[in-house]
Amino acid sequence: MASNESELRSLAVSPPQSLLEVDEHATSSNDSILLGSASITSSVTQWEWENGRRYHGYKAGSYPIPNDEQELERIDLKHHVMMLLCDAHLHLAPLYKPQRILDIGTGTGIWAIQMADQYPETIVIGTDLSPVQPSWVPDNVRFEIDDIEAKDWTWADNFFDYIHSRFMIASVSSWPRLVRKAFQHCKPGGYFELQELDPRFMCDDGTINKDSGLAYFNEVIVEAGLRYNRPLPKYDEHYAWFVKAGFVDIQQVFLKSPSNPWPKDKLLKEVGKFQLVAHLEGLEGVIMGLLCRGLQWKLDEVKVLMAKLRPELRSRAIHSYQITTVIVGRKPETSQSRNMHSDSSSSYGQAPLTPTSISTGFPGSSSSSAVETPREEYQYSLPYGSSLKPSNENLNDVTLGFAVQQRPTDPNMEDLSGRPLQRQSSPMASVRSSTRSGTHK
Repeated sequence: MASNESELRSLAVSPPQSLLEVDEHATSSNDSILLGSASITSSVTQWEWENGRRYHGYKAGSYPIPNDEQELERIDLKHHVMMLLCDAHLHLAPLYKPQRILDIGTGTGIWAIQMADQYPETIVIGTDLSPVQPSWVPDNVRFEIDDIEAKDWTWADNFFDYIHSRFMIASVSSWPRLVRKAFQHCKPGGYFELQELDPRFMCDDGTINKDSGLAYFNEVIVEAGLRYNRPLPKYDEHYAWFVKAGFVDIQQVFLKSPSNPWPKDKLLKEVGKFQLVAHLEGLEGVIMGLLCRGLQWKLDEVKVLMAKLRPELRSRAIHSYQITTVIVGRKPETSQSRNMHSDSSSSYGQAPLTPTSISTGFPGSSSSSAVETPREEYQYSLPYGSSLKPSNENLNDVTLGFAVQQRPTDPNMEDLSGRPLQRQSSPMASVRSSTRSGTHK
């Protein structure tokens, strides 16, 4: 009997409840939890409701996509799609022991959390207008309520080793300015990686008819973005902004995401399954705010458009897809490109600096200067697949899947800080081959 009592005592709550102290100064009316640059107060958590969907309260109206559970599920689903297309890699920039990482528009925080797990010694900061991220996260993750559209960011210049932006569609008023701000706050030698969706539906074989719902969608969504001051760039527009901002060693790839499982390729068929779910369950929420706010549509008009789109999205006879651009640029170490302070609205789209060198990867490209000589080892760092600027003729040949090769190790080769470089075998060649031959496992 004594033994049983001893076991029961060992399982008792410790410390006893009587030892838990109450904060006499805490009240339900004035509590706030600091989360980065904005506190969780009524102004942040007071959601906006429109057409039955929930939107952010902080800087209300500046972002036309909901933040309710249905949208959060779509965000996580799109994260899974990108992991499929990127061969399970969270990034394509050749990172080496980064100290600080910024995730612009972190959404559910899923990418930031996984990056923090992958780089446990790195501080990962995720920003968003909505405090919808989980509270139980790795110790090296911090979520901040912040507006990336603000003229002045809350961090110092030359602060981040790596800045990541993904699917900021309909949330950016000036894409050239966003790229310039990323350049300003990257450390010399740091990287900015942008992964952005072109929402227009395309096809290679004429299966999208001119009078189809998909063709009509392409027209109205672009017009709505312009009216709402949230332009929707085409997949090949970002490159010039990276050049103008001053980034060097720029590389990019274009990824086709089929609208349903119509491709023969096993990987793209899998991507199509998830894309179809994302479209059927989440596309209405994505376009509702833009169409209703930008073009003053009524909710019923949005539903009519979706009723026309859904059977076309399901149809395997329509070989539609969307393109995601993945583009990476490095901030040069040269002093000429260290800081950028001019950011007035009148200078949007203008080049703040003359790049010290430009490595475009495009046929016929040239450098404006040869101040910074490309490092010998860099040719091994960015095997992203196709960096050719696609045209109607060569778009079908764009590599659809790729992998990342880390920096190589060589006794005679070190990075600029004197640290030895690391070599890891790259599955790049096999991924390219299997993608083109349709032999994904």
